[in-house]
This record gives sequence, C-alpha cells and structure tokens, in this order.
Amino acid sequence: MDKRYTQVQDFLNDDQFVEWVVSGRNDRVWQQFRAANPGSELLMEKARQLILEINEAEDRDLPSLNPQRVWEKIRHTLHDPADENQPIPVPLWSRHLLRWAAGLVLLLGIGWLIQQRLTPKPITYQELIAREGGESQRIEKVNQRDTPVRITLEDGSLVTLYKNSKLSYPTHFEKDKRNVILTGEAFFEIAKDANKPFYIYSNEVVTKVLGTSFRIRAFGDSKQVVVQVRTGRVSVYSQQKTHLKDPETSGLVLLPNQQAIYSRTDENLSRKLVDVPVLLGAHSANPSPIRYDEVPATVVLKDLEKTYGISILFNEELLNECLITTALGNESLYDKLDLICKTIGASYKEVDAQLVVESKGCQ
Repeated sequence: MDKRYTQVQDFLNDDQFVEWVVSGRNDRVWQQFRAANPGSELLMEKARQLILEINEAEDRDLPSLNPQRVWEKIRHTLHDPADENQPIPVPLWSRHLLRWAAGLVLLLGIGWLIQQRLTPKPITYQELIAREGGESQRIEKVNQRDTPVRITLEDGSLVTLYKNSKLSYPTHFEKDKRNVILTGEAFFEIAKDANKPFYIYSNEVVTKVLGTSFRIRAFGDSKQVVVQVRTGRVSVYSQQKTHLKDPETSGLVLLPNQQAIYSRTDENLSRKLVDVPVLLGAHSANPSPIRYDEVPATVVLKDLEKTYGISILFNEELLNECLITTALGNESLYDKLDLICKTIGASYKEVDAQLVVESKGCQ
C-alpha cells in the first residue's frame, strides 16, 4: 500500500481496489487502509459507489463491447501516433467504465425514442390531403395575392381565402359529410345541412359545423391554430388524440364571439372570447345608440348579453339596486363594460369565454 491516493481517479486506477469492491477480496487490507487514512475515506467511498454503479449496469442486458477496439478508437481520435504500434492495456476499471458508458448510451437512446413518441408531431397540409385519398378528384385553390379570394363550393357554402393560403376540397362532397382542408387563413360561411356536417381539417385541428360562419387561422409554420366563431355553433377538437375513440368528446363547443386556440407545442386546446366581440343579428345591421334612464344595471348587462351573444355573470340581487343613466352606441363591448363598471363601482374579468362582473352592490 505504498501508492498515494489523492483523488477518486487514483482508486479507480487501482485494479486491486476495484477487485475488492466487486468481490470483497483482501477485505482486511483495505479496511486497515481505511482506518489508517481517515483523510482519504471520502474519496474512497465515492470511488466505491461509482464502481458499484458500473458493476450494476454491467450486469444488465446491455450490448457487449470490445474494450480493446474501443480503446484503440479513442486513441486514434486523439491523434496519438507515438503509441500506435504499442499494445494497449485496458485496465479492469476501464472495462467496467466502458460497459457502464454503453448502458448509459442505451438508456439515453431509449429515452430519446420515448420523447420522440410523446412529442406531438405537426400534421402537414400534404399529409391531410393524403388521408383524404390524394390529389385525385380534388380541387385546390391557392391565394398568393394581397386581396382575398371568394370561393363558392357546390353546396352553396362560401369561403374567403386570404393571402398565402390554400384550400383543398373534393369535386363532389360525400353523401354523409363535407370535408375540406385548409392551410393558412379563411373565413367560412357554411350552408346549412343537418344531414351532412361540414368538416375543416387545418393542421392538427378539426372544426365541425352544420351551418354557421367563422374564421380559421392555421398556417403550416404557426405555433397555434385559431378558430373564431361569428354566428352559430362550432365544434373544435384535436386529431392528434389518436388514443381516443371519439376525439370530439375532448374538444370544445364554441358560440358566437368565442375562439378556440390550439397550441401545437403542447397539444393544449383552450377557449376564450375574441379580441373584438361584434354585434349579432339585427343589432349588427342597426347599431344605433340605446338610451338608458335610471334603469338597474342588470337591465343593461342583459341587453349586452343578447346583442353580443356572450354570457355575463353577475349577482342580480346586488346589481338591481345600482341605477344607470347613459347611452351606449358604437363603443366596443369592453368600452361599454368599462363605463358601466366605473359608474356602479364594479369590475369584470373573463373566465372560460364568459364575463364575470364583481360588485359589492350600491348604497
């Protein structure tokens, strides 16, 4: 025991130490060394643990390695010509280390494969077309101009296709469904047909409707797919969820002035209000100012619910005591809410595509 042990590597380079850790041979000698060298005990323990881990990895079902060949390759990579013709000794600890490294590489490789399987893969426009049966019997419209292009489908549905966008659809729709494929941005006005639902496939998102108007933004290089509803109801779901028997059950149903935002990175589908809610139906055609004279705040809020088709939650008992005198005209919905809340000392927030008005009441 005339060697000096000043670092963990010194123990690993000692084949007798490695043999003691693995087989227990010469246990008395190494126990005496431990007692006589308390300053080296921590290094000794670290080396012992490392060897045990290497030995455990070696016992697993790992690819066999030829230590001599690997050692030669390492030396060749390091460009050490001086020893090229010399036999290369491979210490016992090195053999263990090489086997342990092989196990680590194998585990990392398995981890990489698992990650690849779990990481969502973007669905391309061409893949969607291939699923529908390729290019045969299909029409493709491409808009590379700055101005939108209007497309009329055979069922009477209208599609406004915006710049850098493509729409693919069959020459004739099937008997029980109407399928189209979009990459880019388009506004749809779908003709009603209760017996033949209309499906828009855009990246990983499927939009299902019977008859309504809405906008979709789904560019191939975008991180999000956005569906915004103008009128009617729309069902939106992800087609990445292949493990579900019916992926629509995990989707969302959107109402007017609501939007679904699908994150292609984490496969998350969320619902919120559109940035600028619009007036619906007859209200949009005649947005004349409405005058309120000393009416409860609940009356004004209920009118806003009807004109925008957005659910507004509030405590009716409290707000019945809050009277408002004002005129609401061409302001945005949020400007109107700001005015109302400032008048009665309330506040509001959006929760799951609904507006919640919070108030302590009026004295």
